[in-house]
Amino acid sequence: MFPVIHSMPNNAVLPSKQPVSGLGPIARVAQRYLVPRLVKSVYFYLRYRCLVSPLASVQLSDRISFGRGTVVKPYAVIINHTGRIAIGAHCAISSFNHISTGDEDLVIGDHVRIAPNVTILGADRNVKQRDTLIVDQGRSHKSTDIGRDVLIGAGAVILPGCSIGAGAVIGAGSVVTRDVPPYSIVAGVPARVIGQRE
Repeated sequence: MFPVIHSMPNNAVLPSKQPVSGLGPIARVAQRYLVPRLVKSVYFYLRYRCLVSPLASVQLSDRISFGRGTVVKPYAVIINHTGRIAIGAHCAISSFNHISTGDEDLVIGDHVRIAPNVTILGADRNVKQRDTLIVDQGRSHKSTDIGRDVLIGAGAVILPGCSIGAGAVIGAGSVVTRDVPPYSIVAGVPARVIGQRE
């Protein structure tokens, strides 16, 4: 049964808010690695009319959706845990991108361009306790939102919990650690506003 598609304020497409089916680690491994990539490409084309390269690694999940005309290039990785990943229409996801989320949603608006080697995260490891192994400290989950008509330069990193406003430009190699206002141009580590689109 296919979920109902809703339009979000920034024009991304989200699957319906149905309860999580309680997929265990074995089911997630099957969704990510055991279904042949060509089968996934055909599935996403028939379901969303988007082009996912057979060389991309996209988890086969009803919690990952694409808008019409979006292109996912070879060697991109898109995976989720229980949160939703919704990518809008006419987006370009370049090669070697890594887009993942934990238990919160990650939404990308329409007409977004993502250059190669970009990382967009919706979860982070907890690391504060020195007397506990990092792997045993769990994760923190925050929703990440990228507005429509955003350009993200090569090698940029978008950390969990960031909201990038419509029309923003993220410079190559930037690390976005906080919200970015609409139509701003940001660059650096951490990313700072260096200009505005006119």
